[in-house]
Amino acid sequence: MGPAGVTAGLSLGPFGPALALYAPPGSGPAPAVAVLHGGEGPGAGWSHRFAAILAAHGFLALALEYGEGDVFGAGPIRAVPLPPLAATLAALAGHPRARGLALFGWSKGAEAAALHAALAADELPLAALALHAPPDAVTPAFDPAAFRTGGALPAPDPGAPPAWAWPGREAALRPGTPLPVEAVRAPVFLSSGTADPVFPHAMTLALARRLAEAGRPADLFAAEGQGHGYDWATEPVLWARLTAFLRRHLGGA
Repeated sequence: MGPAGVTAGLSLGPFGPALALYAPPGSGPAPAVAVLHGGEGPGAGWSHRFAAILAAHGFLALALEYGEGDVFGAGPIRAVPLPPLAATLAALAGHPRARGLALFGWSKGAEAAALHAALAADELPLAALALHAPPDAVTPAFDPAAFRTGGALPAPDPGAPPAWAWPGREAALRPGTPLPVEAVRAPVFLSSGTADPVFPHAMTLALARRLAEAGRPADLFAAEGQGHGYDWATEPVLWARLTAFLRRHLGGA
């Protein structure tokens, strides 16, 4: 397969200040995936790396950005408005090369992805949802500067400042509220490391259990001994499992 291309600064809606769409070779239709980064922030580049990997596997991948920060460090994730995400995803779904639509988020981005897929299920149906190292409940606002200097993740206190904002849906976004995965209509892929020190593997298992109880078991991948991220030997296994899941629900890539 030839090299993937990238269109920088693509205007696809108001969710991110600088969106980049990574496309596979050719001009034909391709399954579309929007990628949501975690607490590392929009400038760290991980969402772009993951989008480029997906493009190399034949997907049309959009690297989304939210929150604050730049290449030198992530800023806080506090009261980030989620409604604009729907507009951005709708624009991606309407792209001339897009075929189907999936959302992939990890860590804090997995939380945002799950909330969007549950709360906006009627507005923009997703063909698939993929969550790596997600929490099992809504987490409060996150200050990466405090975390980098040894601070613990904030407790899910219902009175803590919220990470997300959605007028009229404040109750679902209150810290400590279980992620409403039962309301997600798309097939769900869950992955985590059994030694994750940030959002423990038990949280992923809790989501998987709730989905199974709702009659919609997830495609679950647990990497033994891996942390919040995977080492270089294990990460390719994750990509093989994830891309197979996406192809199954979006069509061949």
